[in-house]
Amino acid sequence: MKKTRILTPIFLTLLTLPQAFALQCPQIEKAPLCPQNGITLLDETYPTQSFLISNAPFIPTKEARGVTRKFIYKIIDNYDYENVPQILISVADVNEFRALVASTKAELVGKKLDSKKIERIIDQMTFVPAPNYTWQQDWFESFVDLKTGAPVVRQIDSYPRVRKDNGKTLSDAGLKCNVKEGPRLMGDYPEDLMTDPRKTNQTFGSGEMGGNIEGAPGGFCLVGDNQGKKFTDQFCGDADNVIQLQTSWLEVGHVDEIFKIIPTQFNDGRPKECEFSLMAASPKKALELMKSPENGKTPFMDFTNPDYDPSEARDSRSLKGLAGNSIICKYAENIMKNKATSDEVKPAVKAVFYKILFGVSIAEAADAKFNIKSIFSPQYNQDNDIGKFNALCAQNIDKVSNFEIQEMMLEDPQFMNLNNAIAESIENDKAKIKSKILSRLPQCAKYYNELEVPNIFHGTQPFVRADGTLELPRPGTINSFLPNPTNSVLMNKTVTFPNTGNLIFNKYLKEEMEKKKMKADFISTWDYSHLGKGNIHCSSHSLPYCRPNTQGSK
Repeated sequence: MKKTRILTPIFLTLLTLPQAFALQCPQIEKAPLCPQNGITLLDETYPTQSFLISNAPFIPTKEARGVTRKFIYKIIDNYDYENVPQILISVADVNEFRALVASTKAELVGKKLDSKKIERIIDQMTFVPAPNYTWQQDWFESFVDLKTGAPVVRQIDSYPRVRKDNGKTLSDAGLKCNVKEGPRLMGDYPEDLMTDPRKTNQTFGSGEMGGNIEGAPGGFCLVGDNQGKKFTDQFCGDADNVIQLQTSWLEVGHVDEIFKIIPTQFNDGRPKECEFSLMAASPKKALELMKSPENGKTPFMDFTNPDYDPSEARDSRSLKGLAGNSIICKYAENIMKNKATSDEVKPAVKAVFYKILFGVSIAEAADAKFNIKSIFSPQYNQDNDIGKFNALCAQNIDKVSNFEIQEMMLEDPQFMNLNNAIAESIENDKAKIKSKILSRLPQCAKYYNELEVPNIFHGTQPFVRADGTLELPRPGTINSFLPNPTNSVLMNKTVTFPNTGNLIFNKYLKEEMEKKKMKADFISTWDYSHLGKGNIHCSSHSLPYCRPNTQGSK
């Protein structure tokens, strides 16, 4: 006997919106087979049934408030206006949802699409009546029902920042396409990682959040070292399915800040199960790109990219104003505070200061007025001088080249120690992931592909072990300098990256996607998510699906 689901007031609200009747669900029979080893977590080589996107930017500037609309349109565009997945929009006020529908429809009308096609696309947009919240990746994880292949939403019980009924609200919104609510994920903490959240039984800081649970080919779970065994047992099945990685050195502590699996289309005859690539954050690749003769002269932070829409000027500050408060200015200011008024300052560091303070090179600064010591008080006045420095940095940061920034970083032992220790940790984990995946997919050995994603980090310094090697702190307070490109979203055959603000990084990512017969797209997320120490993957959630295996084997 079929069970009847009681309609809640929230679900009745959904029925009042036209798209609830016209929603087009995926053809599950055309999807790849579901995993056969008991794991219910899918990797990103599986197709997406629904996208959930936040309409709550971390800092609600005008530019940030436009990100949700752009994200929705990028989904539609990257699916070529056909077979667009369900787009779940989590907002407290239905009028916000209607405004997003109206702006999306206006974009599509501007494309001169057939009216029926426009309506089919608009019908894929679904209202999720929940309190506005930025981090839609964190509070739940999407698994699958192995019997049906449809998504199962499981709310993380210890996550304190959303309502306890958010999981039901979300599953109600996806009910027409068979999304279900599964049992809550119960908290557990590693014995060797004592943190305050452990005492209060709250997820934030403990590593339990959704962005710390990622699938990998071969039926594996990528999880952080800040997650307990009892937690991963709830969805990974056998312990052999778990690949635990070093993530607790990050302040956010998420796998999705360091690693991401993406599908590829090399078209070289490789088996279907081998059509994937492992993206991994790489400080080494970032510095390599910054110092090359071709790229070195370009600005470290560039504001001419067309993704920064001049019609969407920031509330009370320009993009340069944001740069003035960016971590690169704070980093340079911190060195300057300690060394810039000293005769011991190194040439590479001085070169950056002259660009930031005066907008000129040392060679151009022959005039006596271009003197670092004349700008700041002898004892560096914290109240006056820091404001003066940030204002000048905001004005001139785009005059500092990639080569100059990397030269300054190379002369900073603390910076290099930190990023070298991070690089070592990531390399060790890459080797672990490769070994595990190929143990189950040996036929992929000759095709196994990795992509170094340029990224540089700042934060807590590593410890020096007795043997002189470096150890990253656990838990750490380490974050990305620029918007983190690893924290990206797969949309069909396109990887949508946060716009790093560094055009050589963006160009490199675009070229690498082309090699894999994929596309790269970019979206500006400075205020929307980067300043909150997350990015576009953290502010959204993809719900994948698979084809049930009725034969018992592949």
